[in-house]
Amino acid sequence: MRLVAGMALCAWLLAVPAAAQEPRWEVEAYGGLVAAQAASGGTRSLPPAGPPIVTSSPIFPSRAVPSWLFGDGASLLNAVNAEFDLAAQVTPLDAAFAPLDAPRAANFGARLRRRLSPRWDLEIGFDTTASASVDTDALAAAVETTRASFRDAMAQLLATGPFSSAAIDATGGAAAASRRETALTLALNRRFGRGGGFVPYVTFGGGVGIGSGSAPTASLDAHYSFVLLGQIGFGERDQVQVRYDNGTAFLVVAGGGVQHDFSPRWGLRLDARVLIGPDTTRVLLDAAPSVATGGTERGFVESFTNPSIQFSSAPESGRVSSLSGAPLRGFEVFSGGTRARTQITVGVTRRF
Repeated sequence: MRLVAGMALCAWLLAVPAAAQEPRWEVEAYGGLVAAQAASGGTRSLPPAGPPIVTSSPIFPSRAVPSWLFGDGASLLNAVNAEFDLAAQVTPLDAAFAPLDAPRAANFGARLRRRLSPRWDLEIGFDTTASASVDTDALAAAVETTRASFRDAMAQLLATGPFSSAAIDATGGAAAASRRETALTLALNRRFGRGGGFVPYVTFGGGVGIGSGSAPTASLDAHYSFVLLGQIGFGERDQVQVRYDNGTAFLVVAGGGVQHDFSPRWGLRLDARVLIGPDTTRVLLDAAPSVATGGTERGFVESFTNPSIQFSSAPESGRVSSLSGAPLRGFEVFSGGTRARTQITVGVTRRF
């Protein structure tokens, strides 16, 4: 009887350190891909209409604009051409003031989990995507459409007046960019019963998303010159730049997956989760109009329409050009709404 009691006591003493050594921590290294990214909502805000400028008569009103290539300036030029029954119209850049298609990319990272109970784990995660090129094809196409339409619209307008030596040119394009996204998350995992060696689980939590890399940009540079009645010269330049910016945002994490253990220490995880948060995309607009005022013969001329366009190389006369709006620097023409990123990963786990 004493022998049995002694063996039982030894077994209990051996079992205590074994239980104490049961793994409570788990680390996972994983890789996968961003399966989809979607943005919704957002706000577009164009610069307001410019102030009126002095013309020959109130029945021929005009106003100061910072550019002919977007917003109010494009509307003014198109309205004047319509008054002359001209077919050419500027296609403004306005439609390009929106988020670009997010790149699909591989992603990888690590997660550290602490077992809280037989069902619950607390997880800290670090996730980053590979640097991927941002698709600027749609932006470049919009710039080209605006560039070509401006040349036609201004050429037809100048053809209506007593002008000579007219020269109109416009160049533009979009610059390539790359982007990387990093997420730091804190989440809870809830495990369910085993099924054929696989343990399903759900994940929910939150974190912060950080964007890095180079931002897309687009630019347009339009300039034109002409001579009135063979004596008075005019020259104006219209420069526009579109810039994209992304910042840091809070995230909500939701998803789930299955885990399969190959041994008490090693396992494999298939995980799918969605990271949802504010879309931090901001589209910023710069506009730099300039009007030449040199030359020995200076003056002004207007279209005598309602509305009217006025060109001037003599602002000291009180008659300024319609392209005399205040320059813009970093005007926010779009701010994002919400954004979701879906990622699927496969990871190897190690308990300790």
